[in-house]
Amino acid sequence: MILSATADLLDVNVWLALAVEGHPQHKAALKAWSQLTRPCFCRLTQLGFLRLLCNAHVMGGAVLEPEAAWASYAQLAESGVVEFVEEPAGLDGRLKQLAARAKASRDFWTDAYLAAFARCAGLRLVSFDSGFTGHKDLACLILEPDQ
Repeated sequence: MILSATADLLDVNVWLALAVEGHPQHKAALKAWSQLTRPCFCRLTQLGFLRLLCNAHVMGGAVLEPEAAWASYAQLAESGVVEFVEEPAGLDGRLKQLAARAKASRDFWTDAYLAAFARCAGLRLVSFDSGFTGHKDLACLILEPDQ
């Protein structure tokens, strides 16, 4: 059963695409913005966003120092549109359930955490990663990348 989502938990790939004008999926992320309800960060997406902003391989010449990355996050967080959601009750149990039937993969733990978080918090997960459609009880919006 998929609960009606009260807000949208954006994956790091969406936050980065929204924030970085030169990102290949920037236009697709901006286009999706109007479909979102109360866009949210959790601790994992917040840290992932900050980490990528400071990664020269990802950001190239636009790489940020930690203080500037935090200022970029703070600008989003203080906009009045974006929320930060604390870990919901039941997260560990849900994550354990996902691990029990899983096969190890490169992004398993991060993806499982986001799926469990969204499910337990009653959020819709928004991502460019179509792998989230494999979670039958997860409300998700998979964004189409720009061609």
